[in-house]
Amino acid sequence: MQSCTVEYWTLSSLACALQDMHKDNKRIAVPMFQRGKRWKKNQQQTFIDSLLKGFPIGTMLFHEEKENDGKSTYILIDGLQRGNCIKKYMTNPTDFFYDSSISDEFCHSILQKVNANKEDDYQIVRNILTNFIKEQKTFKSLQYFEPARQIQERFNADFNVVGDLIAVIGDFFNERQELYEQISTTVIPIVIYHGLEENLPEIFDRINSQGTPLDQYEVYAASWPVNKRIKVDNIDIVETAIKKYDSFIDDGFVIQGYNRENMRSTKELNAFEYLFGLSKYLVCKYDILAFQRNLPDDTVNTLGFELVNACLNDSDKIKILYNNIYDLVDINAFEKALCNAIDFVANAISPIFKFKGNNRKFGSKVFHSKFQILSMISTSFKEMYKDGDYSAPCEAWAGKKDLITKNLRLYYVYDILIKYWSEGGNQKIHNVAKPNRYEIEISPRAWRTALDGFYDKSMARMEVKNIASPKSEEIVMLNCIYLNTFTAMDQLSIDNFDIEHIAPKEQMRNLLKKTKGKGLPISCIANLCYLPEYVNRSKRDKNFYQDKKYLSYINLEDVEAKFSFTTQEDLEWMDMPYDENDFEVLQSYYTEYINARFETIKRLFCKSMGIDYDAMQNASYEKETSNNDSNSMQPAILNNPIMNKISAISDKIIYKVRRCVFRTEDGKIGYVICESKAYKQGERQKYWFAYRKKSLAPIENCDDKYIVYFCRDSNDILLVPISNIEKLLPNLNSSLDDDGNISHWHIVLFRDKNGHFTQLLSKPELSEIDMDNYKI
Repeated sequence: MQSCTVEYWTLSSLACALQDMHKDNKRIAVPMFQRGKRWKKNQQQTFIDSLLKGFPIGTMLFHEEKENDGKSTYILIDGLQRGNCIKKYMTNPTDFFYDSSISDEFCHSILQKVNANKEDDYQIVRNILTNFIKEQKTFKSLQYFEPARQIQERFNADFNVVGDLIAVIGDFFNERQELYEQISTTVIPIVIYHGLEENLPEIFDRINSQGTPLDQYEVYAASWPVNKRIKVDNIDIVETAIKKYDSFIDDGFVIQGYNRENMRSTKELNAFEYLFGLSKYLVCKYDILAFQRNLPDDTVNTLGFELVNACLNDSDKIKILYNNIYDLVDINAFEKALCNAIDFVANAISPIFKFKGNNRKFGSKVFHSKFQILSMISTSFKEMYKDGDYSAPCEAWAGKKDLITKNLRLYYVYDILIKYWSEGGNQKIHNVAKPNRYEIEISPRAWRTALDGFYDKSMARMEVKNIASPKSEEIVMLNCIYLNTFTAMDQLSIDNFDIEHIAPKEQMRNLLKKTKGKGLPISCIANLCYLPEYVNRSKRDKNFYQDKKYLSYINLEDVEAKFSFTTQEDLEWMDMPYDENDFEVLQSYYTEYINARFETIKRLFCKSMGIDYDAMQNASYEKETSNNDSNSMQPAILNNPIMNKISAISDKIIYKVRRCVFRTEDGKIGYVICESKAYKQGERQKYWFAYRKKSLAPIENCDDKYIVYFCRDSNDILLVPISNIEKLLPNLNSSLDDDGNISHWHIVLFRDKNGHFTQLLSKPELSEIDMDNYKI
């Protein structure tokens, strides 16, 4: 029958014993299986407040061990957090003095002395006194001239008041000292267990599994075999275990059975210490495992426990994982094999994870979840070392390596886009491994669903003032898109890159404000691109085509081809003269722009990732297109009714050169399409177009050149020779760029209720000319 007794210790003697002072022949030691010092500052503050108010604070549990010299060592089984807090308070009580410790009544008594009583004056007094006492270690025998003088000067009071202030402040802090002395003599019940020491881990486990908020991994530290040890070659893991115990010693505790130099020389650890150290070693060594890198030295990082369990077991058996550790013939060979699997996965996903664009703002940002990457590593580990021999990968691995490398990269992106790992944990890792998910190819239909679903979610944002920062899935998508456009030199260069909104955030905010818009998906993936920092910082809130100054830094065609994948026509809608009733117009133009660009980046994404774009598209729409002979249509003008109409009239085959730019098959006739929504002006419809000479470059060698003005609301099309437009330029309003040069001319058309078209001329005076002869 094991016995327990109860002793009553003062808080003062408890604090001394915790500091190894052997007062009254008593010393308290912490067992090696104890958890870390878990209480945060607010928890410590609440506990000390309970002491100050005389509230009950519970009991503590010790195990007494008699030493040869007659002194007693008490092993602290339960009550570490409270004991640590008591020790801190008894050693330095002023650390627990806060603004709230000073009442309004006391502040009022101070303010009366200096003839002040404003609401803000109370906080001034609190700040001065709190800053003063925080510099002290005790409330006892202090000199109060300095805080009294500060208060007198702060309120411009007569110097003679300093003596009165010293008396009032002195009385206040003397009361705090008396309270401290009263608390130091307060007694706390201590339950002393006199049974066998080997029972202590089980007692600790039972106490902390019945309602006390103890982390399960800290329970493992007690319930796993404590004294069974294995030889570890990795000195970094050994040193991490040492740091755990040293953190207690640095705070004045004694660790029972701990010998730093012996642990360092023998390199022997128990299973918990090994996995504790392995976790912190892995998260520091590998960027792909950089989860909770900055935990305190005595706090468990669970990653190593979860990863090793996933590699050695087919289900969640972390509770008894120590059996697997002790069963390993060579823990060091296993660790090397584990690192090989981590390196394999890191290399497979590195083109995306370590993409150059991350360098400045996002650093080595982790885009994936912990369980996603643990799944990839553990599944690869099991394929590499199927037979349990960790000295070298198995023979079958050579035949699977390339396939799994390719699929890991694809699944890495796919799972992030669909948020596959947003739910589930350790058990999901095991489910994915049976059978190995990463040996199965992702179908074209699955890719289409993933990409369109991802896009639809980003399109659902309605942003006005607060524009979302790029999320992990958006950065990953961009990284994939630019894999083929960033050359090896780009990756090695020292240049920095920004993720930029092509339609800039500030300009979009202004447009929404002008049109009283409800919001648009400004941070949608289709509006994002990478840009070299020096380009992005020069143009600021303007788009590529509005600020000409940055052209001195980089060639615009390079930006379009390598970074933005846009043309000037794509963003012409940003230059239109919107008013407060034009939100629907703005929304229509913006939606058309991002829908078109998403198709562009989707195609680039597929090219970079080795996905068959056409197969993906056909997989999604095979039922809709099965009865249509799409090959019989002219491929250059598919889905463009405007150019189909012109082709039919001219009896010529017309091919698409770039978005909105077309040429006849013989290259002699060129067309540029300009579109506009209708603006209501009186009883007429008004249409606004921008005429830019740069837009004509693709057709400059054609014999005949036309602008196709498409007034979409009425389905009216005007085919106007560019030579005619050029003659009218002196009579049109124009806009200037930052250098004072004309960026574009304004083409304003009107359509009356009878369908009659005219063009507005602004110079030398307002007039209109007939345009009906250009209608087709």
